[in-house]
Amino acid sequence: MRSARRHTLSRFVALFVLLGAMASPSLTSAQQKKRTELTEHFVYDEVRIFYVKEGTGAVSPVDVDQNGVPDQVENVAKQIWAAHRLFCDVLKFPDPFESERYKGVNCIQVSIRDRSEMSNLNGVAYSRAQRARSIPEGKPTDRAIVMAIATQVDPIKNATPTHETFHLIQYGTTYFKNSWYLEGMARWAEHGTGKDGLGEVKYSPRGPWPQIPLHLKQLVNMKSESEHVLWNPIASRTDRDGFLSGVKLGKKLAGLTYADGSPVLQDRFLQGGEVMRDILVELGKQDDAAFEDLKYEKWTEENVRALENNPYIYKAIMDGLRKHDSKVGPFEVPKPKK
Repeated sequence: MRSARRHTLSRFVALFVLLGAMASPSLTSAQQKKRTELTEHFVYDEVRIFYVKEGTGAVSPVDVDQNGVPDQVENVAKQIWAAHRLFCDVLKFPDPFESERYKGVNCIQVSIRDRSEMSNLNGVAYSRAQRARSIPEGKPTDRAIVMAIATQVDPIKNATPTHETFHLIQYGTTYFKNSWYLEGMARWAEHGTGKDGLGEVKYSPRGPWPQIPLHLKQLVNMKSESEHVLWNPIASRTDRDGFLSGVKLGKKLAGLTYADGSPVLQDRFLQGGEVMRDILVELGKQDDAAFEDLKYEKWTEENVRALENNPYIYKAIMDGLRKHDSKVGPFEVPKPKK
C-alpha cells in the first residue's frame, strides 16, 4: 500500500509540472516607458495616493462630501486601508509591514493612472519595496510597498483595491507567484469588502481533499477562476458563519464609509479567514523547502512562477486545511532525484 501511495503522489507531481499552465505575465510588464507625472497626493493613515486632476488619467472631480479631496481618491484610500486592517489586524494574516522581505516599510504607495498606462489592467501590485515618494507629511527614511489602480475603477462597485492589497500581503509572506494560487486566493479576498457573500462554489466542499489528479490538472491551468474550484470550497468547508461582527472589527473599521456614506465593508461577511491565514503561513514555509529542493540560487521572476513550485504550493494548502479538518488526506512532495 505504501508503494502504491508513493506512485500516486508521483503522478500528482508529474501532472502539476507537465500539465501546468504557462506562468502569468510579470506584474512589471504593466510599466510603460512614458507615464503621466502624478502631481497630487492624499494621505489616509498608512495609505498614500498619488493622482492628477487633469489630463490623461485624471480622477473624477466629484466631491460629494465636500472635503476638498476627489471622492474617487478618498474611496480608493479607504478601501485599501480597510483591507489592510481587516486581514492583518482582525484576521491576523502576516502583515507586510512586519515582513523580513519588507524591512523598514511603513506605508502603502498607490498610483491612480489611466488603464492605458497599466497594460489595460485594473490594478497592479509590485513585489519589491522602494523608497517612498517625498511628501510634506513623510520622512526621508520612509519606505513603501507599491500598487497602481486604474482611473476607470470605482471602488464602491469594484474590489480591485482589496485584491491588490491582498497581493501585497501574499508577497510579504511567500515568494511563490504561480497564478492559480496568487490570483485565485486574491479573488477570494475581494469578498472581504464586497457584497456578494462567498461567491460561486464549483467544487464540493466535501472533497475529496486532496483533489483527484484530473482536478489538479485543471487547477494548475487556471488563474483567477481557481477561486471557484479551490479557495471558495475550502472557505465553505471550514467556516459556515463568516459574519464580521462590530466587536471583532472594532469601531473605526466597522463604521468606515465611502464619501457617499455607504459602508466600505459592504456586507461584513467573509468565510474562511482563519484557514486562508494558516494556508498563507504554510506557503511561507514551503517556499523555503522549494528553494532548497529545486536548488534555486535566488528568487528570480522565472523561479517564483516555475511549474515545479506547484506541488509545494498544493502541499501548503493541504497542510493549512488539515489544521481545520482532520479528514484531509496526506499530500507530500517527493524529493527531486539526485
